[in-house]
Amino acid sequence: MIRRAKKSDFPFIYPILKQIFDEMDMESIKKLPESQFYDLMKLGFISEDYRYSYRRIWVAVNNQDQPVGMIDMYPYHDQSIIDFVLKKEYPKVGLPTQTVIFEDQEAWPHEWYIDALAVDPKHWGKHIASQLMDFAEKIAQNKGYKLISLNVDKENPRAQQLYVHKGYKSKNEMTIGDRTYDHMVKEI
Repeated sequence: MIRRAKKSDFPFIYPILKQIFDEMDMESIKKLPESQFYDLMKLGFISEDYRYSYRRIWVAVNNQDQPVGMIDMYPYHDQSIIDFVLKKEYPKVGLPTQTVIFEDQEAWPHEWYIDALAVDPKHWGKHIASQLMDFAEKIAQNKGYKLISLNVDKENPRAQQLYVHKGYKSKNEMTIGDRTYDHMVKEI
């Protein structure tokens, strides 16, 4: 089953999402102590507008209604607010307000953007990511979008293979943090 994330899902979603942060290998994240980053992400998750807010995340759940996979998505025009809203939380976790964690533009005009897609490794191979992607397309269509996009690390051929299988095509390259990604788009 797929449902919208709830604030109480954070302890289950964070380890799933953290796989992406670890893979991104960003200096801005690596220099923070794990507990400080966890606390910051929790504040962002329970906020209304942050990039990884519970309001932007949908989850695939197991029989106990615990998230085993997640997809985070939003429209292109939300990029102007998704990271700004977290800055007011920085002092609560001991960070200076000038700290930069995410700052790169990741989507282009007229795109519905999949920011994050991840599945608990214990549930890999069960087509959860594929189901979440299909669900994202329906949400985008319901919101009036004709393009859905995502970025895939050039060093993640497993994910790239899934996206190609789902009909995404590489349009260009972009740098996010310290890595190069293929920006992939699908017409829906």
